[in-house]
Amino acid sequence: MESAEIRRRWLRFFEERGHTVVPSASLIADDPTLLLVPAGTGPLQAVLPR
Repeated sequence: MESAEIRRRWLRFFEERGHTVVPSASLIADDPTLLLVPAGTGPLQAVLPR
């Protein structure tokens, strides 16, 4: 089994249980208000309700 197949199965598992799959993003934030991107959560600002 290749890593791409493992990733597809992993994402499908969570999507089938109601989770939202979002595209991969850079750990370097485009947002100048963020000094650091803790745990890679900075890109989620665009998809999370405020």
